[in-house]
Amino acid sequence: MDTAPEYERVRGAITERLNAHDLLGVLPHGAPEDEYDSEMEDFAVLIGAGTTITPEVVATVWHKWFGNSRGETAGEVEPPTPAMAALAADLQAFQRDFGK
Repeated sequence: MDTAPEYERVRGAITERLNAHDLLGVLPHGAPEDEYDSEMEDFAVLIGAGTTITPEVVATVWHKWFGNSRGETAGEVEPPTPAMAALAADLQAFQRDFGK
């Protein structure tokens, strides 16, 4: 991603998908639209590097920021949930169309 407008387009598209999936379920409870900015930045870097966003990649990013089901960030990453797989599918679709 060489240009600022292109990077902003990518960031916006990722944010839309993260908010649509709202894996934490916090947006209806008043969380700000930028609730997932840290995760969005991680996904933007990964997409920019050409990394395929698989359910396992989503689980790894989620673990980094939120930990496992008990909130622990140390240790093994838990397997992706169906919601993570759905987010990964949407991010993959964006990746396929990115640059067209």
